[in-house]
Amino acid sequence: MNYEAGICPKCHEYLLLKTKTPFLVCPKCGETISAQSANAIVERRCANIENVNSIVGECVALEIKYGPELPYMLLAKVVSNFPHLESPSYLLVKLSGFQIGLVYDYLKTFASIKSDPANVAWAESFLDNTLDFKTIEYADLYRSYVRNKVRPERQQHYFDLIDQLVKDFTTKSSDPRSTKLLMSLYVIASVLNFMLFPVMMFLSGWLSQVFSLYFIVNILLAVVAVCVEMLLLVWHHKVFGNRLSMSQKERLWMVIFLSSMVFVVGAVVMGSIWKIKL
Repeated sequence: MNYEAGICPKCHEYLLLKTKTPFLVCPKCGETISAQSANAIVERRCANIENVNSIVGECVALEIKYGPELPYMLLAKVVSNFPHLESPSYLLVKLSGFQIGLVYDYLKTFASIKSDPANVAWAESFLDNTLDFKTIEYADLYRSYVRNKVRPERQQHYFDLIDQLVKDFTTKSSDPRSTKLLMSLYVIASVLNFMLFPVMMFLSGWLSQVFSLYFIVNILLAVVAVCVEMLLLVWHHKVFGNRLSMSQKERLWMVIFLSSMVFVVGAVVMGSIWKIKL
């Protein structure tokens, strides 16, 4: 069941409210209260910028006492109202378990903002918890974050760590053959995938005269084509490693290739229905 944050209008304690439950008994003071009123108090409190620092402090205490769920809800409301306040934004990322999406949003918003390291005491903890292969695609944002948030004597440590992660992550992907081969795979595979439609129509027309389960051949053909293409991409990854960026041309062909994979599924169905008999 979903929950939302509230504050008891009687005893002013934070509560987790079940959604679509109009009334409840406050577990703190025992009074019957309106869930709508309790939630409205939280909304007003989180919308007042003067309350932000106290809410952040309360969230730290709430996390220790009750776990991350309730403070996460409160901080999400604060960040929604004041997206350019760094302290609640970082704490929201921390309470989320450093989810990649929130890490990116935090870096994108604050990495370029110069801060006194004393005012962002969490900067090194943030880097220690998030710098790995899953997030190294944000390497440029991390470098900017280090320049603007970390103590000068610690910056080189993190620059070296980022550079090493990028090197390990990309392996041989900078080799010109990597891009040429990958583009060739995208183009050839896309053309073949689209060509499967007429091929399956001819196969259906020919095989339907021999046996009734002719569509199974189309299914097997599609499975083999997709598996071969995936194996080639896996082989390319093993030989040339990961990539941190791509050109617009490469991105376009990647989208065409992915779309052609969906086309293969449609070709199995429609190619088995529309038979061409010679």
